[in-house]
Amino acid sequence: MRIHWIAAIAALFMLGGCNSGNDAATQQQVTPAIAEGTAITGTITLREPIEVAAGVLDVKLVDVATPELPVAEKKIDVKGMPPYTFTLDFDRTRIAPARTYVINALLKDGERRFLPSLNAPVLTHGAGISTEIVLVAEPTAAERAKEDYKKLQGQIGGMRKVEGTYTTDTASIGWDAFVRDGAVAYVRVNTVFDEGGRKTVHYAFRDGKPFAVEERRGASVGWDQNGKLLWNEKSGGGSVDEADIEAMRAEAERVRSMAQEKFDASRKK
Repeated sequence: MRIHWIAAIAALFMLGGCNSGNDAATQQQVTPAIAEGTAITGTITLREPIEVAAGVLDVKLVDVATPELPVAEKKIDVKGMPPYTFTLDFDRTRIAPARTYVINALLKDGERRFLPSLNAPVLTHGAGISTEIVLVAEPTAAERAKEDYKKLQGQIGGMRKVEGTYTTDTASIGWDAFVRDGAVAYVRVNTVFDEGGRKTVHYAFRDGKPFAVEERRGASVGWDQNGKLLWNEKSGGGSVDEADIEAMRAEAERVRSMAQEKFDASRKK
């Protein structure tokens, strides 16, 4: 009987030793690791390739939990057609194996910005020290404003309408205005000249200020909410000179005031 007890105890020790070895092996397998190297290399492409005139590429290595505190950063001047390449040195002592790191890339070319379409993980959790990043063009302020202008044009059918006519020494003018929330948002002015010919101008307003002026088959200008000029174009090419832009703004303000006055008068009847 004593022999059987000794054999059983020995078997338990052996089993415990095997489990300890397996636990150590398992722990070794799941221990996070940092990719070898002290520099990250990458390639930058654009989803819609265009030639960059004078761009600045800002590349940052960041912890996703604290992206506002870059681990490493580099700015590179780029121009011409992509792809663009970069090498970003980093301090390995600042990398924690359990954390997640990505490369944030921002390309600026004048007013145009290009941002990543997807995250670019590096260094930990099986990621390496090289990456490929695709950047997507962000709409400029002018492009966003033009889109807002188009949306406004599509909404005037649901707005209240007021209209009027008047004459000058050289022309007959008819106009109709569209009102939203009690304020004139859009006005169309049609001018028929006594000597022949006609002209159509559309005016858009935001918060009571000129937003866009569009001469059909002519010039088009637009401003932001602070009065800064966003776009300045002429049909067929070219741009409007400063004096004409100011004249267009002044006329827009006159037209809005005229339409608003008539709308306000109509509500009092």
